[in-house]
Amino acid sequence: MLLLMQQMNSVKPFYPMLVKTPLFSDIREEDMTQLLYCLRCHTKEFDAGQFIFFSEEKYDNFGVVLEGRVQVITEDLFGNRSITAKLPPGEIFGQIATTEEARYAPASVVADTDCLVMFLNFSRLVAPCTRACAFHSTVIENMMNVLAKRNLLMNQKLAILSQRTMRDKLLAFLLLQYKQVGTRTFTIPFNRDELADFLCVNRSALSREIAKMIDEGIIESHRSNFTLTDETLL
Repeated sequence: MLLLMQQMNSVKPFYPMLVKTPLFSDIREEDMTQLLYCLRCHTKEFDAGQFIFFSEEKYDNFGVVLEGRVQVITEDLFGNRSITAKLPPGEIFGQIATTEEARYAPASVVADTDCLVMFLNFSRLVAPCTRACAFHSTVIENMMNVLAKRNLLMNQKLAILSQRTMRDKLLAFLLLQYKQVGTRTFTIPFNRDELADFLCVNRSALSREIAKMIDEGIIESHRSNFTLTDETLL
């Protein structure tokens, strides 16, 4: 009990950030302590590159990023890695691996930077609360909205990967970024190696294709910064 309270006290500085996230939307800061107690909150630090969750394993808890950033990755039978998402503070991961229907985690989660993660018990989230907390049902509803958004993101990635050529995959990804930020110049969350992993293409071939597209006036790019030209947006 004492350890649990110490863990919860360590999360208090993050309350202002957490109540602005989709999972804790409409939760008051003064209710967070009781809510996190119900969900058996605990925290753990991870070094960059350290695995947090392994695919093919089952977990009782899901994670919420408090500091740093994590990557969700999948690997095929040949060891080829694909990045599904990068998650900043406030984002959740591992919720699928905690459900009764899931036999194992569908993806691994790796610390992209040194990070601090808060773990919450999924079973206690979805089970009826013995304290009859009004905010408990709010978090359940929020979780459904988060899962719906993640499903949309997966569908968007499938649409990108279904494109026939590398150029079409890259353009589909860049156009999606453009629609999300609303400006033709933007910074993507990946470096070149990570972008190749996300698009499931060869890194060298991707760099050559980007260089060709720059020469053809289709895009402008420097590292992770991209600008879509008039030709692309017509």
